[in-house]
Amino acid sequence: MKQTTKLNTIRSGIVVIGALAFGYLNFQLGFKPFLEQAQETLQKSDSDPSQQN
Repeated sequence: MKQTTKLNTIRSGIVVIGALAFGYLNFQLGFKPFLEQAQETLQKSDSDPSQQN
């Protein structure tokens, strides 16, 4: 009984970690164009101080 509970706990942890990794990858792939555009905008604003208020 105790060993079965431990195996179920480990299995549940692996499933949770896998789901988190899958969600993170989906987020990165789905929002990649928006994230790249935001990063470029930030880099442009940092390199050109004349446009800052």
